[in-house]
Amino acid sequence: MYRGSYHRFLAPCNVRDVQLRYLHGLLMRNADTVYGRRFRFGSIRRFREFRENVPLTAYADYAPLIDRIANGESRVLTAEPVMLLEPTSGSSGGRKLIPYTKTLQNEFRQGIRPWLCDLYTKVPRLCNGKSYWSITPVTAGKEYTASGIPIGFEEDSAYFGAAEQLLMRRLFAVDGSVKFAGSTEQFYHDTTVQLLQCSCLSMISVWNPTFLTLLCGYIREHAAQLAKELPQCSSQLHAAEENRFDRVFRGLRLISCWADGSAAEEIPAVREMFPNVLIQPKGLLATECFTSLPLIGEQGARLSIYSHFFEFRSLRDGRIYTADCLSCGEYELIVTTGGGFYRYQTGDIVEVLGVYPDRPPRLRFLRRSGIACDLCGEKLTDDFVRNVCRKLGIAQHFCLLTPEGHGYDLYTSAENLSAEQLDRALCESYHYRYCRQLGQLRAVRVIHVSADPARVYLERMTAEGMRMGDIKPAFLSRLSGWQKYFETGGVST
Repeated sequence: MYRGSYHRFLAPCNVRDVQLRYLHGLLMRNADTVYGRRFRFGSIRRFREFRENVPLTAYADYAPLIDRIANGESRVLTAEPVMLLEPTSGSSGGRKLIPYTKTLQNEFRQGIRPWLCDLYTKVPRLCNGKSYWSITPVTAGKEYTASGIPIGFEEDSAYFGAAEQLLMRRLFAVDGSVKFAGSTEQFYHDTTVQLLQCSCLSMISVWNPTFLTLLCGYIREHAAQLAKELPQCSSQLHAAEENRFDRVFRGLRLISCWADGSAAEEIPAVREMFPNVLIQPKGLLATECFTSLPLIGEQGARLSIYSHFFEFRSLRDGRIYTADCLSCGEYELIVTTGGGFYRYQTGDIVEVLGVYPDRPPRLRFLRRSGIACDLCGEKLTDDFVRNVCRKLGIAQHFCLLTPEGHGYDLYTSAENLSAEQLDRALCESYHYRYCRQLGQLRAVRVIHVSADPARVYLERMTAEGMRMGDIKPAFLSRLSGWQKYFETGGVST
């Protein structure tokens, strides 16, 4: 099963034919739905007709239809039933519900299977041990819609099929019981205890690298207490106190996590903890779609052409290209999936690194286009704030710029940064500088934080309704009121 998917993915192919066969089959299966009838899916035979008949979409276009699904109506976006609605949001909050069907789940597997097969055949001794896949703690009990549709997966393994989940649970270093911990503190305790008790941990798969550093930080800070509870792990816990987690988990061969975009700033801390362990950047995955998978020895990740139908809007000329017509450069991703999203603008900006006549193109995630804050026309983006922090030499520290009243506060663990320095750097943005000159924005404030600010950030975002695995590292938040959450140590104005 896995080898078959792997060999098919690596085999020479006509990318255009693969993509158009997928698109035609999807449209025919869903022609007799509310959405399919509205946009005449049954009459579409060519990509040109698809592009002309079906509009580009955003989540707001689906929200009323998803409400109808939640209330029990069938054949709205897809002919097959909706298994569940998966909650997600951007890094700045605002919950969305994504319909999941068996077809969408299978489309995820079309990317996951070749990726795992590549790992287990190319990373020495990876198959000798167990793996840890992140699990989201249950904070408010299981949710259902009014018609009884479940809301949310509870762990990463749910993206697999039932038979695969059964097999993989035998190989998991941490079982699903940890998700029922009564508090975040208990969740970290239960997870780290099971990890320490696993004598053959060979792989860690998490989304946010900060989540891994927080887990390791918990072990390091509670080493004495854990040594009493697990005396057989005393040598491992001594290594944890020295921040050498490659010696805590001696059989660890691979860490899979986000390492592109804003997450790139978190990777040095992971490398410091695991200096002798291979870190593989994840491909581009979102709750809505599986876009790309990394292969050992390659930079970037290959487009998962057997998963969905992909379009790319060029940032160079604004034109939309199919996967077979790409050239190297930056694009915004547009996707059509078996979950019922058609020509959906994901907001992900990718860079195409390589194109091939008979292979999927190679790309990497750059940034999100939609994380922005605009109090009075200043148009700040997460990407811009990240670059400001880089120029100021503080990007390796915790940094979060947030709106408060008529201006912004930067919460940071960096020392020796003045508000004047930061304001000058932010004024490199024309719109921000103009708003400051007009007096629409007050001067930025720098607020120094302590006591694990990255953990505080994760906890607030989960309280806002996000799954822990969905929370991406960010330098900008649209949410205000952070002073109630962070432990602060002074303000620079």
